[in-house]
Parts: sequence; C-alpha cells; structure tokens
Amino acid sequence: MDILANPYLNIVFNALISGGAFLCFVLGIAMLLLKYPRRSVSYLILLSFVMGITQLYAWFNLNTLFFRPQWLNYIFVGANFLIGPGVYYFYKSTGDDSFVADRRTQLAFLPGMFFSLLIPFINLVAPEVMPTDPRQFFYTGRPSFIDAIFSLALLHNAGYYIKLFLVTRPLIVANRNMKETGALTAFLMFFGIITLINLYGIIAYLTRDIRHFYADSCIITLLIVSFMVFALRYPQYFLRVRPE
Repeated sequence: MDILANPYLNIVFNALISGGAFLCFVLGIAMLLLKYPRRSVSYLILLSFVMGITQLYAWFNLNTLFFRPQWLNYIFVGANFLIGPGVYYFYKSTGDDSFVADRRTQLAFLPGMFFSLLIPFINLVAPEVMPTDPRQFFYTGRPSFIDAIFSLALLHNAGYYIKLFLVTRPLIVANRNMKETGALTAFLMFFGIITLINLYGIIAYLTRDIRHFYADSCIITLLIVSFMVFALRYPQYFLRVRPE
C-alpha cells in the first residue's frame, strides 16, 4: 500500500516523524554542549543521534527523497546496530554504581561501525546490487542484502534487550533510592517500550506493510518525549550534576 495515497495518514506520520527527528537531535546536541559529567549521558547522546538518524530517514522514505550514490539512503542501517548496546550500557551505567567502560564495552559497538563501512563498500564494488528505493521489499516483495542486514540489526538489538533484562534488572531493583522514588517503574516501562519498538519493526517485515515502519517511527517520537519528561522528573538518573 502506498502511504501517500492516504493524505490524512500522510500528514500525521509526517508531523510525528519530523518532530521526532527534531527532538532527537536537539536533545543530543543539548546534552553534548552542556557536557554533563554523568557517565550514562554519553550513551543517551548516542541513542538520541541514532534515533534521530532513523527518524530522519523514515521521513526521507515517506516523502520519496532518495540520494546518489545509493548507499547514502542506508546510513540508518549501520546506525541501528548501535541501539542495542547503547540501550544496554545506558541502563547498566545508570543502575550499576560499579560500572566502568572497558574494551568489551567498546567492542559491543563494533558491528555498527563495520556495517556502516560495509554498505558503501558494496555500493562501490557492486553498485548494481544496491536498491535505489529503500522501500523495495515492501512494494515488490523482493528482499535485498540491505533488508537482510537491517533484519540482522533488529535481531542483534533483541539479543541485547534480553541480556539487559537478565543482567541489569537485578542491579536496578537493588537500588533502593530508585524503588522509593518510582524511578524503577519508569525504567522498566522504558525497557518494555524499547523492546516493543524493536518487535514492531520485525512485524513490519513479516507482514510487509510499510505503514508499520512509519508507525514505529511515530512511537519513537513518543519515547523521546517520555525520556525528556523523565529526565526533568528524575534528573539524578540522567543528568546528575556531580561527577562520578
């Protein structure tokens, strides 16, 4: 189904997706410029920019704006590999007072960098296999290697969400202050929302309905707004003033 065939739905998706991209970039730039010493902020900045890029490309696709060379249409694919480890280490650095980033932490982001370089390399050596329209699978049913890589990113992130629940939840539960202020409930709620966003992306591929991908982007907008509200309500967990 062509989303542009429904003008009302098109307006709603355009407004929410573009607004989400704007909020993501503003939030990321604000935290970057203010230089908060909170160790978890670096992961929140990363997530803000990655989700902003995802939102921006959803808006490009919605408005049929494509670029040359073709790999420029797929920057969001490699970036999506950063969401899983970004969420995991954001929660871990917030809930675990003894957390220290090490070489293993850095290696967790290596797949995102690898695929970000692999896609333009493939476009360079075999440009004929690079789809000119990122929506090709949804409209023709013919998957490309890009669809395989993006599906791998969704599964990669799902693995980190499972790990997050198994490893990080006990650390957060043990934080008495978080339980007393209600922050624990909010953290688990965010975890559930992020997991559902990833699952919804998988459903979009399984049903081959591009409307689900645009709706998924709209949910990301609501998630970013929720993060901003949570940061104002519980600043000690996001933007603590004192260094750690």
